[in-house]
Amino acid sequence: MTSRLDNFTDAAFAFAVTLLVIGGSEAPSDYAMLSAAVAEVPAFAIGFAIIAMFWFAHVRWRGFRGEGDWLSVLLSVLLVFLVLIYVQPLRAMARSFSSFLGGGGTPFVGDLGDLFFIYGLGFVAMAATTAALFREARRNPELDAGNRHAAQGETRIWLILVATGLVSVLLSRFEATENFAPLAYATLPATIGLFVWRWFREARFAAVAGTEE
Repeated sequence: MTSRLDNFTDAAFAFAVTLLVIGGSEAPSDYAMLSAAVAEVPAFAIGFAIIAMFWFAHVRWRGFRGEGDWLSVLLSVLLVFLVLIYVQPLRAMARSFSSFLGGGGTPFVGDLGDLFFIYGLGFVAMAATTAALFREARRNPELDAGNRHAAQGETRIWLILVATGLVSVLLSRFEATENFAPLAYATLPATIGLFVWRWFREARFAAVAGTEE
Protein backbone atom coordinates (compact mmCIF):
# COMPACT_ATOMS: atom_id res chain seq x y z
CA MET A 1 0.00 0.00 0.00
CA THR A 2 2.83 2.41 0.79
CA SER A 3 4.28 2.16 -2.71
CA ARG A 4 0.90 2.96 -4.26
CA LEU A 5 0.46 5.89 -1.90
CA ASP A 6 3.92 7.21 -2.83
CA ASN A 7 3.20 6.84 -6.55
CA PHE A 8 -0.13 8.64 -6.13
CA THR A 9 1.56 11.48 -4.21
CA ASP A 10 4.34 11.81 -6.80
CA ALA A 11 1.79 11.91 -9.62
CA ALA A 12 -0.25 14.59 -7.85
CA PHE A 13 2.80 16.80 -7.35
CA ALA A 14 3.79 16.26 -10.99
CA PHE A 15 0.30 17.32 -12.06
CA ALA A 16 0.56 20.41 -9.85
CA VAL A 17 3.78 21.32 -11.66
CA THR A 18 2.03 21.03 -15.04
CA LEU A 19 -0.42 23.71 -13.87
CA LEU A 20 2.57 26.03 -13.66
CA VAL A 21 3.64 25.32 -17.25
CA ILE A 22 4.99 28.40 -19.01
CA GLY A 23 2.41 30.23 -21.08
CA GLY A 24 -0.57 28.12 -20.03
CA SER A 25 -2.06 25.42 -22.25
CA GLU A 26 -1.90 27.31 -25.57
CA ALA A 27 1.26 26.94 -27.63
CA PRO A 28 2.78 30.25 -28.85
CA SER A 29 1.78 31.01 -32.44
CA ASP A 30 3.80 34.20 -32.97
CA TYR A 31 6.84 36.02 -31.61
CA ALA A 32 4.83 38.15 -29.18
CA MET A 33 3.24 35.08 -27.59
CA LEU A 34 6.60 33.31 -27.49
CA SER A 35 8.23 36.30 -25.77
CA ALA A 36 5.39 36.45 -23.25
CA ALA A 37 5.81 32.75 -22.56
CA VAL A 38 9.57 33.07 -22.04
CA ALA A 39 8.95 35.99 -19.69
CA GLU A 40 7.07 33.56 -17.45
CA VAL A 41 10.24 31.53 -16.79
CA PRO A 42 11.12 33.26 -13.47
CA ALA A 43 7.57 32.83 -12.17
CA PHE A 44 7.61 29.17 -13.20
CA ALA A 45 10.97 28.68 -11.45
CA ILE A 46 9.65 30.20 -8.21
CA GLY A 47 6.50 28.07 -8.22
CA PHE A 48 8.42 24.94 -9.22
CA ALA A 49 10.94 25.42 -6.40
CA ILE A 50 8.22 25.77 -3.75
CA ILE A 51 6.27 22.73 -4.97
CA ALA A 52 9.53 20.75 -5.16
CA MET A 53 10.30 21.77 -1.57
CA PHE A 54 7.07 20.19 -0.31
CA TRP A 55 7.45 17.12 -2.53
CA PHE A 56 11.03 16.50 -1.40
CA ALA A 57 9.92 16.80 2.23
CA HIS A 58 7.44 13.98 1.57
CA VAL A 59 10.23 11.93 0.00
CA ARG A 60 12.42 12.44 3.10
CA TRP A 61 9.49 11.53 5.33
CA ARG A 62 9.18 8.17 3.58
CA GLY A 63 12.57 7.22 5.00
CA PHE A 64 11.17 7.58 8.54
CA ARG A 65 7.66 6.21 7.94
CA GLY A 66 8.25 2.48 7.99
CA GLU A 67 5.13 0.48 7.16
CA GLY A 68 2.88 3.44 7.89
CA ASP A 69 -0.73 3.34 9.10
CA TRP A 70 -4.07 5.03 8.52
CA LEU A 71 -2.75 8.37 9.81
CA SER A 72 0.15 8.45 7.35
CA VAL A 73 -2.30 7.70 4.53
CA LEU A 74 -4.70 10.41 5.70
CA LEU A 75 -1.98 13.05 5.98
CA SER A 76 -0.50 12.17 2.58
CA VAL A 77 -3.89 12.38 0.90
CA LEU A 78 -4.51 15.70 2.67
CA LEU A 79 -1.18 17.00 1.34
CA VAL A 80 -2.20 15.98 -2.19
CA PHE A 81 -5.56 17.71 -1.78
CA LEU A 82 -3.90 20.89 -0.53
CA VAL A 83 -1.21 21.10 -3.22
CA LEU A 84 -3.82 20.86 -6.00
CA ILE A 85 -5.61 23.85 -4.45
CA TYR A 86 -2.47 25.71 -3.37
CA VAL A 87 -1.03 25.74 -6.90
CA GLN A 88 -3.40 28.50 -8.04
CA PRO A 89 -2.55 31.14 -5.39
CA LEU A 90 1.08 30.00 -5.71
CA ARG A 91 1.00 30.74 -9.44
CA ALA A 92 -0.52 34.18 -8.83
CA MET A 93 2.06 34.97 -6.14
CA ALA A 94 4.98 33.75 -8.27
CA ARG A 95 3.91 35.85 -11.26
CA SER A 96 3.47 38.96 -9.11
CA PHE A 97 6.79 38.46 -7.33
CA SER A 98 8.65 37.77 -10.57
CA SER A 99 7.16 40.89 -12.22
CA PHE A 100 8.02 42.98 -9.17
CA LEU A 101 11.65 41.83 -9.21
CA GLY A 102 11.82 42.69 -12.90
CA GLY A 103 10.67 46.24 -12.22
CA GLY A 104 7.31 45.81 -13.91
CA GLY A 105 5.20 46.12 -10.79
CA THR A 106 2.69 43.43 -9.92
CA PRO A 107 0.27 42.07 -12.56
CA PHE A 108 -2.18 41.00 -9.88
CA VAL A 109 -5.38 43.03 -10.14
CA GLY A 110 -6.63 43.74 -6.65
CA ASP A 111 -5.32 44.12 -3.14
CA LEU A 112 -1.83 42.69 -2.56
CA GLY A 113 -2.85 41.92 1.00
CA ASP A 114 -5.68 39.71 -0.24
CA LEU A 115 -3.28 37.84 -2.51
CA PHE A 116 -0.87 37.05 0.31
CA PHE A 117 -3.71 36.26 2.68
CA ILE A 118 -4.96 33.47 0.40
CA TYR A 119 -1.43 32.36 -0.50
CA GLY A 120 -0.42 32.39 3.17
CA LEU A 121 -3.36 30.22 4.21
CA GLY A 122 -2.33 27.63 1.62
CA PHE A 123 1.32 27.80 2.67
CA VAL A 124 0.40 27.35 6.35
CA ALA A 125 -1.87 24.40 5.59
CA MET A 126 0.80 22.68 3.48
CA ALA A 127 3.57 23.30 6.03
CA ALA A 128 1.40 22.19 8.97
CA THR A 129 0.50 18.95 7.18
CA THR A 130 4.17 18.30 6.43
CA ALA A 131 5.08 18.94 10.08
CA ALA A 132 2.35 16.50 11.12
CA LEU A 133 3.80 13.87 8.78
CA PHE A 134 7.22 14.07 10.41
CA ARG A 135 5.68 14.05 13.88
CA GLU A 136 3.65 10.99 12.93
CA ALA A 137 6.83 9.28 11.69
CA ARG A 138 8.31 9.44 15.18
CA ARG A 139 5.68 6.87 16.22
CA ASN A 140 7.47 4.27 14.09
CA PRO A 141 8.89 1.76 16.64
CA GLU A 142 11.62 0.73 14.22
CA LEU A 143 13.27 4.16 14.18
CA ASP A 144 16.65 4.32 15.87
CA ALA A 145 17.65 7.26 18.07
CA GLY A 146 19.41 9.09 15.24
CA ASN A 147 16.47 8.95 12.85
CA ARG A 148 14.02 9.82 15.62
CA HIS A 149 16.13 12.89 16.39
CA ALA A 150 16.24 13.80 12.68
CA ALA A 151 12.45 13.46 12.37
CA GLN A 152 12.03 15.73 15.38
CA GLY A 153 14.29 18.31 13.77
CA GLU A 154 12.30 18.17 10.53
CA THR A 155 9.08 18.67 12.51
CA ARG A 156 10.41 21.81 14.14
CA ILE A 157 11.71 23.22 10.87
CA TRP A 158 8.27 22.88 9.30
CA LEU A 159 6.70 24.47 12.36
CA ILE A 160 8.99 27.45 11.74
CA LEU A 161 7.51 27.65 8.25
CA VAL A 162 4.01 27.47 9.74
CA ALA A 163 4.76 30.32 12.15
CA THR A 164 6.26 32.42 9.33
CA GLY A 165 3.20 31.87 7.17
CA LEU A 166 0.92 32.89 10.02
CA VAL A 167 2.89 36.10 10.54
CA SER A 168 2.51 36.89 6.83
CA VAL A 169 -1.23 36.18 6.99
CA LEU A 170 -1.62 38.54 9.95
CA LEU A 171 0.39 41.27 8.23
CA SER A 172 -1.75 40.95 5.10
CA ARG A 173 -4.94 41.72 7.03
CA PHE A 174 -4.00 45.30 7.96
CA GLU A 175 -3.64 48.11 5.45
CA ALA A 176 -0.66 49.58 7.29
CA THR A 177 1.31 46.30 7.20
CA GLU A 178 0.05 44.43 4.11
CA ASN A 179 3.10 45.45 2.07
CA PHE A 180 5.30 43.66 4.62
CA ALA A 181 3.45 40.35 4.21
CA PRO A 182 5.79 39.08 1.44
CA LEU A 183 8.85 40.06 3.50
CA ALA A 184 7.94 37.60 6.24
CA TYR A 185 9.07 34.73 4.00
CA ALA A 186 12.42 36.44 3.45
CA THR A 187 13.27 35.72 7.10
CA LEU A 188 13.16 31.94 6.57
CA PRO A 189 16.82 31.47 5.56
CA ALA A 190 17.90 33.23 8.76
CA THR A 191 15.44 31.55 11.14
CA ILE A 192 15.91 28.06 9.73
CA GLY A 193 19.67 28.54 9.48
CA LEU A 194 19.84 29.61 13.12
CA PHE A 195 17.69 26.67 14.20
CA VAL A 196 19.79 24.13 12.26
CA TRP A 197 23.00 25.59 13.72
CA ARG A 198 21.66 25.33 17.28
CA TRP A 199 20.14 21.90 16.64
CA PHE A 200 23.40 20.36 15.45
CA ARG A 201 25.38 22.21 18.13
CA GLU A 202 23.19 20.72 20.87
CA ALA A 203 23.44 17.29 19.22
CA ARG A 204 27.26 17.49 19.24
CA PHE A 205 27.31 18.52 22.90
CA ALA A 206 24.94 15.65 23.75
CA ALA A 207 27.18 13.20 21.88
CA VAL A 208 30.30 14.45 23.66
CA ALA A 209 28.56 14.22 27.02
CA GLY A 210 27.50 10.67 26.22
CA THR A 211 31.02 9.57 25.36
CA GLU A 212 32.46 11.12 28.52
CA GLU A 213 29.99 9.18 30.65
